[in-house]
Amino acid sequence: MVLSEFAFDVLSNDFDLSEFDCGDTDINAFLKDDALNYQREKLANTYLFHFDKKPIAYFSILNDCLHDKGYEANTWNRFHRKHKIPNNKRIRQYPAVKIGRLGVEKTHQGSGLAYELMDFIKGFTLFNHKPACRLLLLDAYNKPQQQKYYLRNDFQFLDNSSTQDITQLMYFDLIQLS
Repeated sequence: MVLSEFAFDVLSNDFDLSEFDCGDTDINAFLKDDALNYQREKLANTYLFHFDKKPIAYFSILNDCLHDKGYEANTWNRFHRKHKIPNNKRIRQYPAVKIGRLGVEKTHQGSGLAYELMDFIKGFTLFNHKPACRLLLLDAYNKPQQQKYYLRNDFQFLDNSSTQDITQLMYFDLIQLS
């Protein structure tokens, strides 16, 4: 199956979330227990691809920024040079959208659906997000499978200082798509 075969909607009380299982307890619990509350509080919006109101895949996004606090000057300079940001346009924080959570039902894992989902999120962020946004951010689990997935989707690590943490900041430069 391909992503376009499913309906796409913002999360509401109309969906049956009870059977969704992506294989990760935290990702499942966010969708079932927290996502609607985050939406009500204007902290993150959650979108679903679904079949008969049963989610097949979902993602939550929120506004964020990448700022220079906590990074060494050489890391920040390397970021500027790598993305060819002229000296007179360099700022201390770059507008971003963060992927808060992302999950694909276990029955559809390994089908390529997760890669389609990430391509969709990139386009959705670039074309449907009204404020200016340069970067797509996420906190990737420090697990080989998750990091391999994000690296294959052209996300990059800003630095390697948090390799011992549970998650590690990664980014995708949306300017690549425009």
